[in-house]
Amino acid sequence: MVAFLGLAPFVWLWSVALARGSYGLAVLAWYGTGRLFLEPLHEEPSIVFGRVRIDRVVAALLALCAGGALALVAAASLPAVRLYDNNPAHLWNRLHASLFVRVTADGREYGADRVDPLLWVGSRYLLQGPSHVQAITLLNEFIETHGEQLLRDPLKRGILQRDLWTVFDWLEGSHAPYQQPQLIPEVVRKGVEDLRQPLATVIARLALTPEEIRTLPDNYAATARPNALPPDLFQPDGPWVSVGRPDGPIARHHLRDDGPGKNSVFLVLIRLPGGRDATLKYLDALRSFSGPLWMHDANQDYPNPNLPQFPVGTQVALVRRALLIDSTGRIAPTRLTEQVQLRTHRAISAMTAQEFADAQRIDENMFARAGQDFEEFSLSRAALFGERAGGLLPLAALDRFFLTFSSHGVDFFDMRSGQSSLATQDDPAHAAKLGCKDCHGAPGVYSFNSYVPFRLAGPGFTQAPRLSEISLVDAERVAVAWKQQQVDWGRLQPLLRGPLKLRDHPGQRQP
Repeated sequence: MVAFLGLAPFVWLWSVALARGSYGLAVLAWYGTGRLFLEPLHEEPSIVFGRVRIDRVVAALLALCAGGALALVAAASLPAVRLYDNNPAHLWNRLHASLFVRVTADGREYGADRVDPLLWVGSRYLLQGPSHVQAITLLNEFIETHGEQLLRDPLKRGILQRDLWTVFDWLEGSHAPYQQPQLIPEVVRKGVEDLRQPLATVIARLALTPEEIRTLPDNYAATARPNALPPDLFQPDGPWVSVGRPDGPIARHHLRDDGPGKNSVFLVLIRLPGGRDATLKYLDALRSFSGPLWMHDANQDYPNPNLPQFPVGTQVALVRRALLIDSTGRIAPTRLTEQVQLRTHRAISAMTAQEFADAQRIDENMFARAGQDFEEFSLSRAALFGERAGGLLPLAALDRFFLTFSSHGVDFFDMRSGQSSLATQDDPAHAAKLGCKDCHGAPGVYSFNSYVPFRLAGPGFTQAPRLSEISLVDAERVAVAWKQQQVDWGRLQPLLRGPLKLRDHPGQRQP
């Protein structure tokens, strides 16, 4: 009976991904434990030393040594994440690592502090295999032990909820067989169903009160001071103008993408060298333009050269700010900035058929031809929690760059070939620049995709939106309304209702 009960943890261990040799150590630990309890059943012990049965001592040593070695191997097999606590074995660190850290065949780890998880449309990760089992195991451990009570810091709770919500939305999105071995629809459905409720339960358990969300820090303000980001980006009546459209959110292509990272308020801001008045007048000129968007000649369609062009020195910023789910189950905007992309137009060429053809060429000189400088800052949890520069760091200071937005859906970590290519790709800043230029490589306004995405849409796109100034509050309202209409929110919302009723009362929280 004892030996049978001893099999239970071994059966559980079989489903967990551990290093080579772990199961052999488990067998030895199980055998030693069994012998320790079975030896007293023998009427005549084989070896004794005084009143001590040597065979029991040997069995105990075997169980202790093998069990200790197994514990060390298990600890070493987990990525050493220290974001939420200095102890990598902290439950929050282990949960984050299971969802965000990807490991190559040669043991290199990526993604621990990346703003979005390394998940693609074609990913098998988390849907099947050891990563799936490990994620479910850790989520259930969190639920059963009330892991939400381990940390009371509203900032850390909000960031973990944000990350889990991002994974949930990826689960509810598209999954397609872009690589070998292909995703099997039945396996995908089961993987999503297994993870859906545990993720939703933990998301609900981590929910902050509306007041806690309102008091989360404005990390952009802290970042702008020591870095190259404009400190007046959100200044009321300042030189930057936030741009909106009357029919919904502004950054359409970012919100419609199949990659993770859509639980955000996307803001597009523009600044002409002449200041606020000049910027508002320019938006008026775009709205007043009544000519065709495209010209046609014998060889090629290209954008109308008569489109109102902004001057050299114009800057365009794309900002992502986090959405959270509060303790009432509602979507709430925050002041937490996740990403900032800044493009400055140093030179603007006249639009011609040849110029547009050059803008289609994907090569190292594309941004130089477009006359643009490009900068990007991304959220680092380690820097945010450590109160370093507001937590927004230039890409060159972060982990290597992986394109999850507007990608081909291929998960490089899941591919059996190409693992070694991960070590030879470009540095983060350069790689991001190459990815950004694919959509924003045309000169001046012709790269302003919030108006017309000329390089993406083609001549079939004939109606430009009527862009105008929008306040930050209204942009947040539009983002929340859009999110509430999405299928993934419709699937998550009913799963939150039960856990939200069971969460700790806000008054019990300690600072």
